[in-house]
This record gives sequence, structure tokens and C-alpha cells, in this order.
Amino acid sequence: MPDVIIIGAGFSGLAAAARLMEKGCDDFIVLEARDRVGGRTKHGKLAGLEIDLGGMWLGPTQARLAALAQQFQVETYPTHLDGKSIFRLHGREHHGERERMDGLLTWWDKLSYLTASRKLDRLVAAIDCEQPWSHEQAAVLDAQTVEQWVMDNVRSERVRQLYRLLCFSILCAEADQISLLFFVNYLKSAGGLEILMSAETGGAQNFLFHGGVHQIARRMGEAIGARLHLDEPVTAIDWKGACATVHSQRGTYQASRVIVAVPPTLVPRIGFCPPLPQPKASLHARVAMGSAIKYWVAYDRPFWRDLGFNGSIVRDDAPCSPCFDVSPTGQPLGVIAGFFDGDHALRHGDSSANHRRNAVLSMLADHFGPAAMTPVDYVEADWTAEVWSGGCYGAYFPPGMFARHGSWLRQAVGPIVWAGTETSRHWTGYIEGAIQSGECAAEEVLSALSQATDAARNDPGLKERHA
Repeated sequence: MPDVIIIGAGFSGLAAAARLMEKGCDDFIVLEARDRVGGRTKHGKLAGLEIDLGGMWLGPTQARLAALAQQFQVETYPTHLDGKSIFRLHGREHHGERERMDGLLTWWDKLSYLTASRKLDRLVAAIDCEQPWSHEQAAVLDAQTVEQWVMDNVRSERVRQLYRLLCFSILCAEADQISLLFFVNYLKSAGGLEILMSAETGGAQNFLFHGGVHQIARRMGEAIGARLHLDEPVTAIDWKGACATVHSQRGTYQASRVIVAVPPTLVPRIGFCPPLPQPKASLHARVAMGSAIKYWVAYDRPFWRDLGFNGSIVRDDAPCSPCFDVSPTGQPLGVIAGFFDGDHALRHGDSSANHRRNAVLSMLADHFGPAAMTPVDYVEADWTAEVWSGGCYGAYFPPGMFARHGSWLRQAVGPIVWAGTETSRHWTGYIEGAIQSGECAAEEVLSALSQATDAARNDPGLKERHA
């Protein structure tokens, strides 16, 4: 019987396995439902380039992911920002150097944004990411949506639209769907809204990986070796005392501890005996995943740079915005990656890939001219259709649940410990958060195993009584 079973081989499950091995615990297995590792990161190919169809960026404060890139000698390059970004918001268009949108906003818009951002910053500063539900106004904040806060605190309609756009670009859901308490905790976990919305130095979209971040996950999986079981979905977990029995579509396993490292919306697919505590079960029944379709377009060269543009487009009137120039350095192709997010992803998800391709190319041609209509390649990934993700980039809470039951996200249930980026204190929703959550879950398991060993040493009959 292994000491530990890890369910899920995304970055959180892989990080948990790596921490166990680092601490000398080799008696574990990893069960992964997909035919690959990486979770919400995914390998793809575009015009001969190795690309990321899922998560792909690295921010300067994401130290764990940066350390893994260094360990596996995966080099990074900056998102291209030299030139003018394109902004179109509430009927007004502006071309600003790098990510500057000052010319988009009137003096009234700027005053409105400054006033609202100060209010939001105060809310964010008061949040403790260790336990955001302990905030003295947690229930009040959780009863509101982000949209309600915007309507109450933002006086300019253009700035209201900006906040809505930022909301679905960051969380892949609409402002009227998301708990305000969850939103401000999400911002705090990454260091604030300005970091999350930026590709400049210090921003969440600052760097990309040559060859893709997915190769880091692959190499972490290779280090696990035969203990990694692919194509093995878990169907049920029976638990009692200090022992759990895990049932998969291929076999049955027993372990002292189980780390569940899957998206929170997939937890209800697993049968638990005895059932999970009702607050925990209710939380997983009501949490929702964001909706995203990611696309990549390749051209024989980045011709938009000749026109003075940097390839970044942010619009509230196009379904396939935002997009960025993500052309890898050291090769000739011009590459743009972008997203159908939130309701746009849902509305266009039933359309054909060719329909979405035409929408993307038409938007690019609006700004870069007819050359944008003839790419050398186009690929996409619809994450709402991914059976073992159910959406992207991460989960979000609707009003009324985060304050009441958010603590159950990472609270152990018997021998079962929880991981996944949504459980992380920092960079929740990002690869960095996934890595941190896996490491924390592994440490929790190692501590429990150590305590059990000490107890058994002091009471030799204890192990038999728990068996």
C-alpha cells in the first residue's frame, strides 16, 4: 500500500509529487485522467512552432515557476510591446505606446478611474489571503457582484466598461457573475489589478517560454516515472480513519493519504464514502469555471510592427479580444495569441472553428490591413469543451458562497488533502498558484505521515487498530 495517492497530474499534482520526492517520500502514485500531464497547460503546434494551447505566461514575482524553468533549462522571452497598442472602448479608439491607454480616457474618465481604483485598492489591502472569509465585511462583500460594485462606485460609463472588460479578460466570466469578495481576494493573491492586467515589466503577462511551459510539466512527469498512471480517471474514494481506498477505471488502490489535485468543479464527479461534509459538497456544487477559447495565428513575418503596432488589441466590441504579439525571438514568424473569453466563448463555442477563425482575422484586418487575412496557420483550443477541465483559466465563486464555505477549499477531510491553483494563497488561478498549492498539500501530508509514524512508534498497537 503506497503512503500517498495523488489524483491529477496538472502542475499542482506534479508539484506535490516533486515535493514528496524531494523530502525522501517515494512511496506514492499519481493517477491522471488525461493521456498527458500538464492539466490546464497543453502542447500545440503552429506553423512548426511548439506552442502553449493553455497557460503560458510568467510574471516576475512567480518564483516557483521561474525556478522550475531554470531547473529544466527552459528559456523565456518577453511579450513584445514595442510600438502602439490598440484600445477600443465604449465607442472610442486610441493607439497608445506600449500599454498606455491615457488617450482613450477623457479627463472625466480619468477622474472616475482614479477614484474607483483607490476604493478598490483599499478593499484589496484589507484582505488576508490566508483566510479572506475572516474579513469583517466578508458577508457584505460576498453578497455583491463585481457589477454591483462597479455600478455603485464608478461614475463614468466608459470606465465601467473597462472594469467589465478587465473582469472577463482576467477571470473568463462576466462581472455580474462573480462575488466581489472572491474578486478582491483574487487581485490580492497576485499583488493587485495593475499587475494582473499588464504585460510590461512586473506584469502577469511579462514573459513567455521558448518551446512552451508545457514542456516543464512533461519533464516533471518524466521524473515521476512508473508511479505516474495516465488515462486513469478516479471514480470513487472510500475513506475511514487514516486509510483511503481509491477506485479508478483501471483498478483499486489503498493509501494512508490522498491528495486531490483536480479543478474544483470536477470534485462532484468523484463518489465519496462517507460523503463529504455538506458545506464542502455544496461549495463544489456551486463553484463555476471560467469560459475561454484560446487561438494562435501565424504569419510569415510580424508585419504589424512595420505599421508601428505591437500586436496588442483590447476591445469591448470584438469577441476575440484581447490578443498579443507572442512571436518567439530568434525566428522569422509573426505570431499572435488571443482569447474568446466569458460569454463570448460560450456564444461562439457552438460555431465552427472556421467561423471563429474568420472573426479573429477580420478583427486583425480592421487594424493591420488585408495582409492579416492570409495567415500561414491558425490553431485554437476550446477549454469549455475539455472534459477534464470544464473551462479555463480557473474557477470563480458566484455571490453567497465564498464567505460561508470558502475555508473548505483547502480544509482536509479525513485522510484527504486538497490541492489545485484555486486553493492557493498566492497567484490563485495561475500556474504559480498551482505549484504552491501542490507543495503545501505535500507538506501537509508529510506532516500527517510523520505524526502517524511517531504515534505508532509510541503505541505499536495503534497501526493495527486503525487498519
